[in-house]
Amino acid sequence: MTSVESVKPRRGRPRRIDRERIIEAAKVLDPETLTMQALAEEMGVDRKTLHYHVDNRESLLKMVAADAFREAVGSHHFIPEKDWRKAIRSFAHITRDAVMAAGAWASFVGYETEEDLEALRPAEAAAEALVAAGLSEADAGRVIAMLAGLAFTSATDRSIPKPTGRHPQEPVLEHLLEKAPTEEFTLLRKLVGGRSSELGTEEQFAFNLEIVSLGIERMLETKQS
Repeated sequence: MTSVESVKPRRGRPRRIDRERIIEAAKVLDPETLTMQALAEEMGVDRKTLHYHVDNRESLLKMVAADAFREAVGSHHFIPEKDWRKAIRSFAHITRDAVMAAGAWASFVGYETEEDLEALRPAEAAAEALVAAGLSEADAGRVIAMLAGLAFTSATDRSIPKPTGRHPQEPVLEHLLEKAPTEEFTLLRKLVGGRSSELGTEEQFAFNLEIVSLGIERMLETKQS
């Protein structure tokens, strides 16, 4: 008996596709050059068939990126923390890991469906913990935005190729400093070369989070005094 998989679709009959198949097919393509036409050709379907499920390229990029991000967040089996220190660290680390897992799709992350909101649970838990500790909702929102930015920057710094263990901009900066008068930028001359290799490392990220935590503690102390 012939299997279902081996039966070819009749000529002229459109191949059936769905959201899952679209996402899986798009993931193998370069998001920077991805077009609706390129994806239609990759899937072997008519562009009009693809447009039935996805409005345009922007929606396609957001859909694939959100799926990659949500999948990475879900792999952490997230459990909300009541203590604000643990909550913000949990949110920051999960976000950083998700950005790294999303790879080239990370910069296109957006939210298209209710299902995508699952990726926001760590942020919601961190915000709730901060408000419960005494921060205003506005300040909690600012902290969440800052942590998301730190996580994204750390993840992207970590992905930068460093064949020599140095940030790509460091040789350029050194060259410019050499042209400056010797009495200027004396401290930066010492620091360049000593810190760039730490960009994106666990140590640098932990340092950033510690600075944020100390700032929050200070804000809470001020509100209580």
